[in-house]
Amino acid sequence: MVATTAVLYGAVYPAAAYVLFRLVRFYLVERGDPWFWGDFGLGAPKSHRIIHFVLKCGALIFANIPNDARRVLIGALKKIPGMSDMSALDFDFENYDRIMEAPTVARGAKAIGMKRLSEWLYRPRHFSTIESEYTHPYCRPILYIPGIKIKPFYPARCAEFEWIARIEAATSAIRDEFLKVSETNPTAVGTYLVPEDMKTTVQGWRTLFLVNPQGKQMEENQKMVPKTWEILNSIPGFIPSNMTMFSVLSPGAEIASHAGLTNAAVRIHLPIIVPEPAKSVIRVGPKVRTWEQGKILAFNDAYDHQVWNFGTQTRVVLFFDVWHPDLTKEDLEVILKSWANIKDSMGKVADQYERMSKKMIEADECEKDDWLITEKPKST
Repeated sequence: MVATTAVLYGAVYPAAAYVLFRLVRFYLVERGDPWFWGDFGLGAPKSHRIIHFVLKCGALIFANIPNDARRVLIGALKKIPGMSDMSALDFDFENYDRIMEAPTVARGAKAIGMKRLSEWLYRPRHFSTIESEYTHPYCRPILYIPGIKIKPFYPARCAEFEWIARIEAATSAIRDEFLKVSETNPTAVGTYLVPEDMKTTVQGWRTLFLVNPQGKQMEENQKMVPKTWEILNSIPGFIPSNMTMFSVLSPGAEIASHAGLTNAAVRIHLPIIVPEPAKSVIRVGPKVRTWEQGKILAFNDAYDHQVWNFGTQTRVVLFFDVWHPDLTKEDLEVILKSWANIKDSMGKVADQYERMSKKMIEADECEKDDWLITEKPKST
């Protein structure tokens, strides 16, 4: 019994000391990086940013550790009181690193000196500021995939997106389905999921999710717009596990500056209701565009981006992802073996963050006068 206890303490406390050392190091190195302190620029109280810091670092600590050693360290940490249900420890690093087996990804990683994909989690600022066709200081997704040529916007008329004209032709049918839902079941079109994190919700950002941010299929909502869901699933490269929704932006609303999940996808917006095109604006990196009803806008939401509705009427777009055309069939075979597991582990981390945030709100520990991260990332 004594020997077992000694071994347990010997495993737990060095692990805790190691974690503390890494957290302090992250803070000292990354404190000047605005992306490090929240959801990539989305406003949140300082107390929430602290939670996000702890959860994010709790995962980042293991990013550059060999798999066997990582399992031992996580096992030791989970023996610490209060850490056993810390799902941030369960991010699926192994499946993320396995994507490196894709030929395009391997070539891109070599070009920027990345030995494993999980290095991105450990050193995002380092890699994003390397000068290459695969990186940009404003391109800071959660899951970075090297080897993909990045740019803010993509031409809608190109061989890689030959399906666009067919989808644009279905704008009226898609709009009619959405309007029917909003009239007969208005509560289905609700505010964004985490209002305590996003100032945009109180300013009028509403959504009808077909797939939620964690990849959950919202089957009841899909059944309410069957034609739309059928059209989406007919699109080559459509990613059914990525967030898919109708995005409704009220007059005067703004979606704060943020970056998306991954650069491996191209975000598609089909504007179905845009009564004032010149006043519906999106910035992606340094580029600015407006929406035109029935005309698809394709962009890389891994870039820092921001949205405004300066008009007096509501704007609605259908919002979904397709795989980036730089990824070959062989690449996607590798990626798809890992993607669902990665998304599932991210969902667990997000759920843990949600629970902890709500506890702090219930305890009234939020600093109500500190809602915004005002510093913008600087290109170098």
